[in-house]
Amino acid sequence: MDPQVVASIFREGGKLITSFLQSYGVPHLGQHGTSESKETKGLTTDETINYQKREIVKELLLLEGHLQQGCKIGGIACDCCTKHPITIEGLAQETTGMTPEPVFREIAEWARSVGEITSEAASASGKHDEEYPKLAIKAREFRKTIMPTEKEV
Repeated sequence: MDPQVVASIFREGGKLITSFLQSYGVPHLGQHGTSESKETKGLTTDETINYQKREIVKELLLLEGHLQQGCKIGGIACDCCTKHPITIEGLAQETTGMTPEPVFREIAEWARSVGEITSEAASASGKHDEEYPKLAIKAREFRKTIMPTEKEV
């Protein structure tokens, strides 16, 4: 696929994710992790947790899509399914120290296990192709647990 097309898809997807999250009250944070409308007082714990949730949801959404495609782009194994689980695991681990919600520990453990079977080599082998759609469903479930839609609230 043309790299410019891929870049455009990711750029527009990022806009869509931001719009979706903002519609549920998650503040958009600037590129350095600070609220664009916030003074230099610092973030509250709740604001930090909301930031973490937003970042985890973005990564889960991207991983979900890659898993649905068998961790391949145009039929060729990619390293996307290696990067996203590591990021999800790190963000979820970091969040466990901010909130007693058990879902973040569950997400961290799940992401670690997903990372073990979604490497570029694992994807190329085809050995786990039947598992990837099931993992995509679990990513969606975690995403909706962290940030339910209005109908689910």
